[in-house]
Amino acid sequence: MGLPVKIPECRVERPNGVRSLLACLPERLHDSGGFALAMAVFALVLLAAIVAGGYFSASQEYLIGRGMRSTTQSFYAGEAGLREVLEDWDPLIYNAMQPGDSVTVGPFTLDGGASYSASVVRVGSAADSLKRYFYIEAAGRISGPNRGERRQAVVVRTSYTDICCDGAVKVVNNVTFGGGAQPIISGYNNDPPGIWPASACAGIPGDSTPGVIHGPTGIVNDYSRVEGNPAVVADGGLTSANLFDFGDLTYDDLVAMANHEFVGDLTFNNTTASTVGGKCNRSDPLNWGAPQNPGSPCFDYFPIIHVTHDLYLTGAGAAQGILLVDNDLYISGPFEFYGIALVKDDLDMGGPVDVYGGMYVRDDVWFNGATPRFWLSRCASERAERLSKISRPRLLSNRAWVDLF
Repeated sequence: MGLPVKIPECRVERPNGVRSLLACLPERLHDSGGFALAMAVFALVLLAAIVAGGYFSASQEYLIGRGMRSTTQSFYAGEAGLREVLEDWDPLIYNAMQPGDSVTVGPFTLDGGASYSASVVRVGSAADSLKRYFYIEAAGRISGPNRGERRQAVVVRTSYTDICCDGAVKVVNNVTFGGGAQPIISGYNNDPPGIWPASACAGIPGDSTPGVIHGPTGIVNDYSRVEGNPAVVADGGLTSANLFDFGDLTYDDLVAMANHEFVGDLTFNNTTASTVGGKCNRSDPLNWGAPQNPGSPCFDYFPIIHVTHDLYLTGAGAAQGILLVDNDLYISGPFEFYGIALVKDDLDMGGPVDVYGGMYVRDDVWFNGATPRFWLSRCASERAERLSKISRPRLLSNRAWVDLF
């Protein structure tokens, strides 16, 4: 058993009489040298951790921001792709597709470097020839490596609105003929003779109609100048208010679709359709198709033309399409027109003139001279409908768009 160790009693007292335990500790324990260095090292480590954390956070924010920017740009590139497919819709290609057929569009580069590619797939039933459904999917990408893409899709429907043809000429009021004896309004169906190939009119029915349909108070001053099945029909329900009602399509709807609008009077006698790079130049407001040249890229171009006042078709010209005339339409020859015309006031024709298609006139029709001719042509009218913006697809009213990823 060891001997007890005797610890000397500490007798150091503070001035207030309280003994200090610290004063009893060995002298070396009072030495604080080197503590500042340890604190400095700890502070540096803490500061480095804060800087590293801030840098990591900033880099993550940068990557998130760049990702969001890339995603947004890709999204709008895809959106632009969908819109451009619809804007550049070619009825000759898409309307001929069968269910399950697909067409690839692009890739195309947009301003700024972003790009898109798209595919168009016809869905639905082959038996439904008047309403055709299409699924359009577009992938948008931005320039640079490893930037990803965004995909979105729409479902659209094309419909062939039946504008033509109840009759060759449908007029609310009167039809007045000048001199001459031969019929110059025919409701018997006529394909444009010797100009259009048979393939242009293939599959289009050839039913005949009345030559003239007029409102309940209208008058035709010379029935011998009209032929059809029957020649003339008085429609007791035809009024100025409903002349231009075509189901879910109105005159104002057609105006909104117009390729070109002319404010005020317009005189047109163009005979040459313009092309750019071997393609029909549809941006030219005076390019109204090439009805006399089946080999032209503009032969299948039927613009919708809106004139806010009087329209004069004159000279040795030719045009095709859909005319929307807010006032009077004057046609004097030699001029040829193929398509449909909607006239809010009077139609005045003086020969020699040939018009193939269908005509709607809200007021009166005047034929001056012996040779102006108006031929019902379902081929010209239906081509004008199917190859113009009328047949451009529209988004379905419910759930037409989806963001895929």
